[in-house]
Amino acid sequence: MIRTIVVVLPLLLTTGLAGASEIPQTFLDGDYAQCHSACSQARDESKCATYCSCVTETMRSELTLEEYMPMATAMAAGQQADSNSVAKLGGITTTCVREAFQ
Repeated sequence: MIRTIVVVLPLLLTTGLAGASEIPQTFLDGDYAQCHSACSQARDESKCATYCSCVTETMRSELTLEEYMPMATAMAAGQQADSNSVAKLGGITTTCVREAFQ
């Protein structure tokens, strides 16, 4: 996710996409790749694929770009993100852990 933000953020700002409400597919693809890479180092790849797909698809439906960008930017900078967005993401990951690993 961090690398995707650094590469795509300037593009979003210059093309006017930063005001859109959907998270760009490029960001979700990057999040999926990073999730799967980290997860599959310690867990079964097929379960990681299920988990990471769940997270990115649920992020697409439950987070707006306006929620996602400040959270992702803060996380990339090692700063604390907005507690409401972090709580929303925590709920998403909890649900997806149940679906994929239990």
